[in-house]
Amino acid sequence: MNSSQALPTGFRAPDLPDKLFFSIREVSQICEVEPHVLRYWETEFKHIKPVKKSGNRRFYRQRDVIAILKIKHLLYDLNFTTKGAKKRLQEGDIHEIVEQNSFQVALGSLRDELCLIRDLLDD
Repeated sequence: MNSSQALPTGFRAPDLPDKLFFSIREVSQICEVEPHVLRYWETEFKHIKPVKKSGNRRFYRQRDVIAILKIKHLLYDLNFTTKGAKKRLQEGDIHEIVEQNSFQVALGSLRDELCLIRDLLDD
């Protein structure tokens, strides 16, 4: 799975190794966040749901790593509060749709203007 994808906040997630599960140590290194921070974020953000196996060891899926990177970006880069980041993540899908629709409207307007310019040049 190619995980390099743009997040709604303008952050681009790095390519992740093609693995099903990542240990907390691996996620900590990939996301550059201490393990205790990851464990805390699990309690605060419903988007992070690692699989817990024997000995209560955590294993994260790629979608968990992407969520962690998104949360880190909101908290550290954009200076959101935890509450604000939660709200932004809950509204994320709505914002993506609104941004996508705005982009499509802008492209449509640009296409119409280019067609008018072409028609003027053809005369």
